[in-house]
Amino acid sequence: HHALSAEGRQLCQHKIPRVSLLSAVTSPWHKLYYSYNNQALITVTGLSYDAFAYLVNKFEWYFENYTPFNGRVTKKVTVGRRRKIDAIDCLGLVLVWTRTRGPLHALQMIFGLTMSNLCEYLRFGRRIIVQVLKDDDNAKISVPSAEKVEEFKAAIKQQYPVLDNVWATMDGLKIPIQQASDTEQQALFYNGWKHGHFVTAVMCFCPDGTIPLTFFNVPGAQHDSTVCELGGIYDKLEEVYNETGGIVTVDSAFRVKNAPYLLKSSQQTEIGEGETEEEITFSIQVKRAATSMRQAAEWGMRALQSSFPRMLDRLRYEERGERRIMMKMMILLYNFRARLVGINQIRNVYMRNLIQEPNNYLN
Repeated sequence: HHALSAEGRQLCQHKIPRVSLLSAVTSPWHKLYYSYNNQALITVTGLSYDAFAYLVNKFEWYFENYTPFNGRVTKKVTVGRRRKIDAIDCLGLVLVWTRTRGPLHALQMIFGLTMSNLCEYLRFGRRIIVQVLKDDDNAKISVPSAEKVEEFKAAIKQQYPVLDNVWATMDGLKIPIQQASDTEQQALFYNGWKHGHFVTAVMCFCPDGTIPLTFFNVPGAQHDSTVCELGGIYDKLEEVYNETGGIVTVDSAFRVKNAPYLLKSSQQTEIGEGETEEEITFSIQVKRAATSMRQAAEWGMRALQSSFPRMLDRLRYEERGERRIMMKMMILLYNFRARLVGINQIRNVYMRNLIQEPNNYLN
């Protein structure tokens, strides 16, 4: 690269210059957003107009009072040129970024931004979203109340009558990451089962499709059960069990010894346990139901990755905390979307009373 001429290096930058872009106020994003078509907005951002308006109302204060252009996110200086994009544009940029994959050229064309500005506003917007959603009741990651746990138990029991006290399901997710240059760091992130470099996340899913417990951004060499230990997930599940008797279904990757709050699914659903024929038959029914119910965790993982295709890209290896912010933002947005938009397979199966019709939000 350094042996190329100045013109050659410029041609290899993979950026679209300002002269080839529309202005931000006449960009395709403006055309789409101000068309007020709910189907279009849900397709490109994952949010309806009602949900988007709710979020941008909280987003706008931080956008107007802080700036990313001082090398870090700091209080905004009131002098200087007025920004060419507003809070709606910045929030839309981050949401569309989560819904796409690969290079950022397409986002330059959609929003009419040069690459340097686009990257700054992406970094800025991700931090604002985490700030405004981390304590918001529609998005925050928190253990539900005892009343809510009982509601979840009833929803699952309606689907699987033999599962009396199950309120959630849990599974692990491996997210691909770039290979570190240092051999010791490579060893931390290399997963022999998947034959690649990953970060691990363990997530619990409720019948309404939301994530009440998670621990993420853990080096991929760690086992799912170890991640639960490190993140205190087992302790929190035990607290729920002691208070409500609630149980969580899991697969064979999680511990069972001294863990009455976990119900492990089984591939050998035809082999029952017990002394009498009735006990054996009931054990087989519970195994089958637990195995079937645990499919909800697979739906949740799929919903998370399909809602945010950017998560499927190989994440950049870095140690400045950017990866943690990106992952936390997507999980918060997942909860926000599950509650306010309602397009979620788990929710639609277990909580049919909460099903919403996306095309009717503006009525």
